Amino acid sequence: MRQALAVGLLLFTLLLSACGPSREDTLRDWIAEQRKASVPSVKKIPAPQPFQHLPYEQGERKDPFAKQVLSAQLNVEAEKASPDLSLKHKSRARQTLESMPLESMSFVGILEKQGRAMGLVRADGVLHQVVPGQYLGKNFGKVLRIDEKGIQLREIAQDANGKWSEREAYLRIQGSNK
Repeated sequence: MRQALAVGLLLFTLLLSACGPSREDTLRDWIAEQRKASVPSVKKIPAPQPFQHLPYEQGERKDPFAKQVLSAQLNVEAEKASPDLSLKHKSRARQTLESMPLESMSFVGILEKQGRAMGLVRADGVLHQVVPGQYLGKNFGKVLRIDEKGIQLREIAQDANGKWSEREAYLRIQGSNK
């Protein structure tokens, strides 16, 4: 009987401990208290201000972004950097073949007149006689040499930065790929 009483007492204590609050319940209670105690503080974001469009009123002023204004400014700066290249060519009289781009011309043959080689150049359907020292194309292309293969030129052109530079060009005989 003692044993039965001991077992019964043990069962009774186990049943009583199961009915009491568990660790999980106390943890849940503590979390709930912490949530109530901490109130988040969020600063209000100011309302956006409406955008005010200010129209550009040009009036009598020049457009600062016009291509003519920008290219004129580049030309002025380039002439300051190397005035001899541009001024020398601007002061002389223009020749007929300088009004056409070099790409629109074709070298069709060579003539010899009084011991001098003359090139035959077709531009706009018209045949022109060309001699060394003459100018061709829009980039101040001066004819240096004429031979059976083509016409050798030295062009003076502006690069994208407005600087003047010399470069070699070659107008090959029509039908030649070399």
